[in-house]
Amino acid sequence: MSAGPLRRLSIVALLLLGCTAEAQDNARLLAAIGTVESGMTRKVKGDHGLAYGAYQQHARSWVDGNARLASEGRPTYPLGQWRDATAQDMVAAALLRVIRDRLKARGIANPAPEVIALCWNKGVVGAASRNFIPNDYAIRVGNIYRGL
Repeated sequence: MSAGPLRRLSIVALLLLGCTAEAQDNARLLAAIGTVESGMTRKVKGDHGLAYGAYQQHARSWVDGNARLASEGRPTYPLGQWRDATAQDMVAAALLRVIRDRLKARGIANPAPEVIALCWNKGVVGAASRNFIPNDYAIRVGNIYRGL
C-alpha cells in the first residue's frame, strides 16, 4: 500500500492508531469515505449543518465513536472539536471499529468495504433493511478504496 491514504490522517492520529494491518486498512477505508463524503475537506458542514468534517459524521456517530475510544482507554474528543483533524480521524476510526463489531454481531465477520460504507451512510439498521446490498455511495467508496 502506498503511504497516500495514511498521509490523509493527521500525524497525531497515525501515532495513536499505530501501523497495524487493521489501522492501515481503516486508513484506506476512511480515505475513501472522506473522498466521497467531502473530498476530504476537513472544515465542512453538510446535511443542513448536521454532519461534520471530512467524514460527515452526525452527532450520534460522534457519540458512538467517542464511547468506543473511552472503552479502549483512549482520549475522547467533544463534538466542539470537530474541526480538528486528529479528532475527526480518531472518532472516525473508532466508529469504523464500532460498525465492524455491529456487523460481526449480525454474523458478518469480514464485511466488504461496500458493506461498511453502506453502514456509514445508512447506519447498520438502515443497511440491514437493504439486506446489506450496496447503494451507489457504497460502490463509489469501494472503488476508491480498491484504487488506493
